Amino acid sequence: MRLIAIMISLIISFTSCDIVFAQQNVKNYKFKNEITMNGVISSTNKYFEVPKNALVEKTKINLVFTKSELLDVNYSTITIIVNDVPIHSERLDGNKEYKKEINIDIPKDLIKTGYNKVEIKAYKTISDKVCRDDSNTANWLVVHKESNISVSYNYKPTSNLISEYKDTYINENGRNELETSILIPDNYSSEELTSAMILSSGFGEKIINDNVNFDINLYSQFKNKDKNVIYIGNKSNTSSEILNLLTAKEKEDLDKNCIIKNTNSIFDKNKKMLIIISNNEELLKKASKLINSKDLINELNKDSIIINEGTDVDDIYNYKNKNRLNFKDLGYDNITLKGPFTQESIIDISIPKSKEVKEGSKINLNIRYGENLDFERSLVTIYVNNIPIGSKKLTKENANNDTVELNLPKETLNQNYYQIKIVFNLELLDLACVTRDTDNPFAYISNESYIEFDYNDTNNLTMKNYPYPFVKDDKVNDTVVVVPDKLDSTALTQIGSIISYIGHSIKYNNGDIRFIKSSDLKSDDKKSNLIIIGTPTNNLTIKDVNKYLNLKFNKDYLGFESNEKIKFIGDYSKQLSSIQLTKSPYNKDKGMMVIASTEMKDLALSTRYLNDLDLTKSLKGDTIVIDREGNIKDLNYKLDDVDENKETKEVNKLDNKSKQFIIVASVLLLMVISATVLLALKYKK
Repeated sequence: MRLIAIMISLIISFTSCDIVFAQQNVKNYKFKNEITMNGVISSTNKYFEVPKNALVEKTKINLVFTKSELLDVNYSTITIIVNDVPIHSERLDGNKEYKKEINIDIPKDLIKTGYNKVEIKAYKTISDKVCRDDSNTANWLVVHKESNISVSYNYKPTSNLISEYKDTYINENGRNELETSILIPDNYSSEELTSAMILSSGFGEKIINDNVNFDINLYSQFKNKDKNVIYIGNKSNTSSEILNLLTAKEKEDLDKNCIIKNTNSIFDKNKKMLIIISNNEELLKKASKLINSKDLINELNKDSIIINEGTDVDDIYNYKNKNRLNFKDLGYDNITLKGPFTQESIIDISIPKSKEVKEGSKINLNIRYGENLDFERSLVTIYVNNIPIGSKKLTKENANNDTVELNLPKETLNQNYYQIKIVFNLELLDLACVTRDTDNPFAYISNESYIEFDYNDTNNLTMKNYPYPFVKDDKVNDTVVVVPDKLDSTALTQIGSIISYIGHSIKYNNGDIRFIKSSDLKSDDKKSNLIIIGTPTNNLTIKDVNKYLNLKFNKDYLGFESNEKIKFIGDYSKQLSSIQLTKSPYNKDKGMMVIASTEMKDLALSTRYLNDLDLTKSLKGDTIVIDREGNIKDLNYKLDDVDENKETKEVNKLDNKSKQFIIVASVLLLMVISATVLLALKYKK
């Protein structure tokens, strides 16, 4: 009997452990790029962020590396340093092993909220001739992109205060999905759908640097009931289970007001449920904008609030098209580089998608460095997107206050992303190589350094500039999304993921976006920027705009037509999805994006390329075609028009020059003839 009791206790214990493990979240921060470390002493840094509402349970570094097999096993080592504290060292043995993996636990007390730094330092020798080893090409170590920092954590418990919205509903689980589902009625209205999609954009706005995975469900199709829930609806569409969470007074106020209420979920008592409900459906959109607000949400230190038509929910809009970006504005501290020879630092800058960088842009660095350098050989070099743009020799006179100013050359212009690499060559007198780790000499870059851009507004409708024109000046830009009349939970989730990607570029909630069923689309709606999603069968607007598309559907709308840029054989054109950006046929000042396929299931092909940060950034053209095997064609139909216009301008320019030459030549000829006649008359007399 006692044995049975012990076994039952063990089973319960293991079950409990499984439950705790299942609830634990794991975030992997990948290195993404291969890092090559040459020379005797070399190092590289990786940063990872811990959310402020996280309770970290375990953190480890999974390091995948390959090293030269010629390294001296007696002296070559690798060291891991976390937030400036060494935590692990080991010898680099002489065996040849491709992509060796080591796992190192990081002590919990070294992890802090916000950004944490992991530094990997390597000391590598091939022989006892260290100076020769420093420049030996066989002295190398590669940290592979499969390396990652893994953080296991739980979230701190939250209350029902609406102000804790972000800490409750913007949390990811161990599968890198939001622990939140959005729920709307089965017979949803355009306003209810719009409200749900506004919240979807808010997910992207709050999770800027990662893909956002979440689901939007029809009430009858809702299955993930172990998640937090955001419910949106009007009273007549809402189940009695949810209505019972409202007080009698709150129910009475639904005709002229909107109730926002945070409570425990009806599906799982350990989860939360945010209810947005009103019979005035325009207020549902207003409520979602309030939840997305930058600052106003922090003032809602209560579990229920009533808003009405007079409630101002807009952010204080303070958009400034700042041409000058200080490193401090970009989130960088002052940067100190230590040690002799080559030391470098990288600054990343993203450009608004509605802007083009033009000539006149420049970078200005405020730097300091040690006075113990060999100033005949020491210099600083600036690279922009791996293109060297200039160097400056370091001098003893300017060591405590030096400035480097360089213009961006032509080949670096018109980019959406800039990587500024600042490389110092810090040479010391009578030092030909490094024999030990040292903090001398040093170089210092002030975060008052800046890059100053000259911008042109762009109206170029390509995926390179997406999500422009649907986002402009940090807010959504007068956009109407036309969707099929009937959408299931799968299609709703796909569309929501597209909108969350657009949300990455939004900072203010002041813009206007509306979701309209295709059968409800009116003439005035067509005057906005348009996103049209679906098939010719379930969204008749696609048939209306077909003649304006770069890649048109055939006459029976069962596939795409071949044209001068792409050809299809047999049934292949029926198995595609396309993304097309073009000017709106209804308003020449607006843009249109059509996401279409012949079958609704194939829309998932396009969705994948419109919600993934890396995949979307890889697209350049105005027309994207994806097949069921994942093959993609990135086409640019406007390129021919641009070249043609450019050619016409060049011809016109030549014609103008020819005309100017003829006029000047004619005037000169007349002057010569006049002078000749006058002289002839003079001598005749």
